[in-house]
Amino acid sequence: MNSKSRAILLLIVLAGLCIVPVAADTTSDESGQGWYVIHCNVEWAKVYLDDKYVGETALGALTVQVPAGTTYKKIRVQKSGYATFTNSLTSSPSTDEKVHVYTTLNLLPETTETAVGGDVGWYVVHCNIEGATVFFDGLDKGEITRGVVYVPVYSTGTPYREYTVKKDGYTTYTGSIPTVPGKGQTYDLYATLNPTTAPSPGATIGGDIGYYKVNCNVDGATVLFDADEKGTIEQGSLIVQVYVTGTPYKTFTVSKSGYLPYTGRIERYPVKGETVNLYATLATDLSAPSSAPTTPQQSSLIPLTCGIALVIAGAVAVLVRK
Repeated sequence: MNSKSRAILLLIVLAGLCIVPVAADTTSDESGQGWYVIHCNVEWAKVYLDDKYVGETALGALTVQVPAGTTYKKIRVQKSGYATFTNSLTSSPSTDEKVHVYTTLNLLPETTETAVGGDVGWYVVHCNIEGATVFFDGLDKGEITRGVVYVPVYSTGTPYREYTVKKDGYTTYTGSIPTVPGKGQTYDLYATLNPTTAPSPGATIGGDIGYYKVNCNVDGATVLFDADEKGTIEQGSLIVQVYVTGTPYKTFTVSKSGYLPYTGRIERYPVKGETVNLYATLATDLSAPSSAPTTPQQSSLIPLTCGIALVIAGAVAVLVRK
């Protein structure tokens, strides 16, 4: 093989090396990647998808890259000192799509009880009536505050069998306790109390008080009832006090910069001492710049690579003519 033939062969090989990576990039892009963006109000909380550990939250969120179409059924977020968050996942990301998942961890209260030789878990008793008293097997465990009361339990202690929630003017609720939470775990129990008598229609403003609990996935969001500002979301919720005989509110709006505002209807007014839950989920404003890698960024090398290949091909043609 003469020197001219060797030069031509070398240029052809170099041109091939320039073109092959472009083809490899295209194949990778076609496989598709998506992202779960998991928002949380607590830093350095551990995140699990279907019990698989995927990382910790930082600066309010954790982004998890997955192959497009990957389906997870459950999310669990936990951190020592907080009630564990669990929920089902209803959607999965397609190619270059972000699926936003919002989680809220509630701080567990400190306990002054003396340990009885075992690790501490927590029962979280949820109730719709503020100030209702919670009993475990007849023992007073505290009053409902902001919709919940936390009851510490030790894995080596005698298991509780039933819980009772009661308040004057409401029907008493009793339920069974089927299990004991392990160390650092929480187990949710629920009670709904109904009034025994209807409120008086002739009552005046300044008398009986009820509450709305506005639940939201974004802390710091502002809450409006009709046009009245009621405060901001802290640790996932805001309690709004109202007079049960006042003029009923019709709508509530929750908003924060960087998110699309949420407006919902207020369809039920609380009776005396009752807490009515309202829910708002704020979605990220899609008009904001995205930090996710995009296909145009990856494909920006293609014109440059093609240009190099054309230059090499031109050099080959010149050598052939010689």
